Amino acid sequence: MSFLLVCLVPSISWAALKHTVVAGETLYELSRRYGITVEALQAANGLNGHLIYPGQTLIIPGPAKAQPARNTVVTSNNTRAGANRYTVRPGDSLYGIAQRYGVGVQALKQANNLASDLIFPGQVLIIPGGTTRVSPDRQVSRGETDGARAVLAKAVSLLGKPYAYGGSGPGAFDCSGFTSYVFREAAGISLPHNAAAQARLGTRVGRDDLSPGDLVFFSYYGSGGIDHVGIYVGQDRFIHASSSQGVKYSSLNESYYAANYKGATRILR
Repeated sequence: MSFLLVCLVPSISWAALKHTVVAGETLYELSRRYGITVEALQAANGLNGHLIYPGQTLIIPGPAKAQPARNTVVTSNNTRAGANRYTVRPGDSLYGIAQRYGVGVQALKQANNLASDLIFPGQVLIIPGGTTRVSPDRQVSRGETDGARAVLAKAVSLLGKPYAYGGSGPGAFDCSGFTSYVFREAAGISLPHNAAAQARLGTRVGRDDLSPGDLVFFSYYGSGGIDHVGIYVGQDRFIHASSSQGVKYSSLNESYYAANYKGATRILR
């Protein structure tokens, strides 16, 4: 008599995590946070490129575990005396963290050997200067936060729209037409359809003090005036209506924009 031994092996399926995108996040940052590849994220979510937007829900495939993102300060024996640590949360910026702890952005960058303002959720930052505790966000009300989020969400929803000289939406835009349309639709704020005129509104903001929702201005190939405007989204990036590629993300650190940067204003209060 022969016996047939059947080995039943249960199939293994990993419960996929879900992540809701916040302003300023990128596929690269999320792949680092969850310990997976950008390609795996793209495949799991049917993405053909790297574009993601605030409010989008992404499937995180595989046995991924997110790094902790708690709003806590932990005194560490591994850091130099008199320094605390802060774990970055989604939506945090160096400017916001600096305000919260009463330190300068440059001091934060030097303490953490950062070459740029880029930070990502789960990253642990050294907070220099004594035993400062977390305090409520200063100078930022709930309404301000919601206003900036609404402006960014509206701006992101228009990515890919074509450029048209004099265009003020919703099908096509020039640079100031784009910013005026976004602020009107998202925040009920009327801005003139002119970059130089927009630069005369609001409160002037230094480069190190930029916050999402601020307007950033540029000259044209070294000219003295203001010829271009975009909306700052965080981590040195802004959204604008580019004459060559339409509504898109760009970086303040790109050579052209770095050389022609003319300052920023804060419209949202």
